[in-house]
Amino acid sequence: MTAKLPLTPVKGLTRTTQATVTEYLRQAILSGELAPGTRLVQAELAEALNVSVTPIREALRELSTGGLIDLDAFRGAVVHTPTIHELEDIFEIRAELLPLNIRQGIHQLTKNDLDAAAKLLDCMEAETSPTNWLALNRQFHGMLYRAHPNVRLQTLLQQLSDFADLYINLSFSGNPMQRESSDREHRELLDAYRQRDVERAIAIAVSHITSTLEAARNVLSHG
Repeated sequence: MTAKLPLTPVKGLTRTTQATVTEYLRQAILSGELAPGTRLVQAELAEALNVSVTPIREALRELSTGGLIDLDAFRGAVVHTPTIHELEDIFEIRAELLPLNIRQGIHQLTKNDLDAAAKLLDCMEAETSPTNWLALNRQFHGMLYRAHPNVRLQTLLQQLSDFADLYINLSFSGNPMQRESSDREHRELLDAYRQRDVERAIAIAVSHITSTLEAARNVLSHG
């Protein structure tokens, strides 16, 4: 398939334009507007969005790093097709790395950091758009991850979180109560961080991603 995307024209070749294009394509993929397997032709995307090929190319590269599209030498850019095997790989690694991050990172966050995280949760609970919720979810978890002094660990967890977006979205489609459950678990996780309760925070974080894993696995198994 080839993408045909309606979008209010955007102008210029700035970093802001690339970010706008990247976020637009991310939302189109996560919302299902661009289905798995859709071929993304740079020239057609540039025409549809009224931008040059340059920000399109950079956006596709960034989305490839985040796991939402695949770059193939013969087919070009293609919207990624999720699989159970990949789902389990991603969440297995996250379950191993999160405790390591939390053990040190929980003591690095200040009260102002935690208050800012609480405001993000307020926005998430009020958000009606699933794709906007996912963006806020990335910000919330990113705020907790980046507290760890190991920058490589922070980066790896953020990349895995980006990969997980597609599967989090799937978990919502398979279980209407999954988002409500996620919001509640976020509050519990933040409370554990405020209390500097390492073991409780680890238990909540692992349980949180496990529930997403199970919900997404169920969707893929019956898809």
